[in-house]
Amino acid sequence: MASSTSGIPGQAAPDLTPEVAVGGAPVPVTGTYAFGNERQMQPERLRLLAELLDEGTFTVLAALGVRAGWRCLEVGAGGGSVAAWLAGRVAPEGFVLATDLDTTVMRGLDHPCLEVRTHDILHDPLPESSFDLVHARLLLAWLADPRAGLARMAAALKPGGWLTAEEMDFLALAPDPRLGPAACDLFTRVIHAHHAVLAGQHAFNPFHGRRLAGDLAEAGLVNTGCQGRLTIWQGGQPGGRVWQLTLIQLREAITDSGLVTAAEVDQVIEMCGDPRFRFMSQAIIASWGQRPS
Repeated sequence: MASSTSGIPGQAAPDLTPEVAVGGAPVPVTGTYAFGNERQMQPERLRLLAELLDEGTFTVLAALGVRAGWRCLEVGAGGGSVAAWLAGRVAPEGFVLATDLDTTVMRGLDHPCLEVRTHDILHDPLPESSFDLVHARLLLAWLADPRAGLARMAAALKPGGWLTAEEMDFLALAPDPRLGPAACDLFTRVIHAHHAVLAGQHAFNPFHGRRLAGDLAEAGLVNTGCQGRLTIWQGGQPGGRVWQLTLIQLREAITDSGLVTAAEVDQVIEMCGDPRFRFMSQAIIASWGQRPS
């Protein structure tokens, strides 16, 4: 999806169409997740994301009434923190199925109500009309066909069941102006290069959060609602460290794009480890809806 503005005054956003010109030539979309769970630093990255996001997720799910006896599906379960929380809520009679393309980081999960399964939401079989709750966090923006993934998740709900999706919207991401004009510009350019590389090479939509409420309504769900969460993240703290790990993993691809230099990426990685550096986080948009009874 193309974006015409960046949210930064006087600065244009990169072209975020499915095939983006990187380094002067189109780079085809691979449709793959950029942060493989088998990578050495990915467990830390998933743990930090859980530390940053779980409290808000648990609040949303608790408000929907998740309780003992529910059958729940967690799609794109990542490190498994939400799946483990759900398993504790639905015990002892309930059931949680946690799926991901790569379940490496969930190998240590052990709960009698929890099953972990390798699964592709776009292609692998999924039982229909089977779950009281289906939840996905930071998944849809990565899918080559997010509407198809959402439709399959909605079909897995029992009549009256709830679907909840959470996605980031990076429009809000901005540095504290105390950083100074030159450093703010550097941070912004590296973040825009991050967006362009992920959109161009991995079909990632960094602005998917704003679509969620409409997508759930279009999927035929009723009683829909949504909320947005953002805060100030700090260098050297979980938010800054997540960005360090993200940029370290993408450093070569971002540099090869020609949008910024390796030295500039390294400068921003260093900034994200400095406690004096603060920045507004990307917004986390949660949306929910109910399958008609």
